Amino acid sequence: MASGVQRHVKATADKLLRSQSTPSGLHVRATNVPRTAIPADIKRVCVRHKIENVSHVALDYWRFSPTGQAWLTLTSPTFLPHTVNALNGAVISGKLLQAAARDPMPQSQLARTRGVKGRLEAAERGIITGSGPDGGRTGQGKGVVIYGLPGKFGAEAVRTYLKEFKLAASEDGQKEIVKLEVPPSKATLKSRFYVRLASVAEAHRLVRRFHMTFFEPNYYQNKYTIRAQVVY
Repeated sequence: MASGVQRHVKATADKLLRSQSTPSGLHVRATNVPRTAIPADIKRVCVRHKIENVSHVALDYWRFSPTGQAWLTLTSPTFLPHTVNALNGAVISGKLLQAAARDPMPQSQLARTRGVKGRLEAAERGIITGSGPDGGRTGQGKGVVIYGLPGKFGAEAVRTYLKEFKLAASEDGQKEIVKLEVPPSKATLKSRFYVRLASVAEAHRLVRRFHMTFFEPNYYQNKYTIRAQVVY
């Protein structure tokens, strides 16, 4: 009888130990990611190290600026240990990645704003901050953030300014052009906008056309320097 009880206690302890040592989530956080990296770069690292069953790669942003972190979502917890081990020490653009299981993945501003109506209200109130996985937006590679336009500019003025570009259709509560809020501590006479384009190619074309150019130089000279970047 005693030996049977001992076996049962040992089996229970072993089961508890395995549950504590084996991660059970679906997300891996990679740090030390080059700020110039895009999701495709991380996916190539996964292929090179035989990391499979990754359903999504999201760059982490703070106000649409890369934080040097990325989030990988797996299709099953079974693949979590191998993914973490393989990513640790993997090289991307000369930098060694560090990886760890991390659940739950932090929600972005967009994810916390529930429903189509909520997202529309968020856009109207300018509370989309561009922080979190994917910058809180959808459509990797089709969004562009434009900085440096006159502060009084509104969405319709930007639409007119970008009339030669094909914008994405408004859908699921996501507007084509959203004016981004500016924190009180960073008050400025310039404005920022998030623009959704119809394709990845169109987003890159917009950046090539406007990045590091002056807005209406014949009138404002070099007062407004435009910066534009693709959000992945």
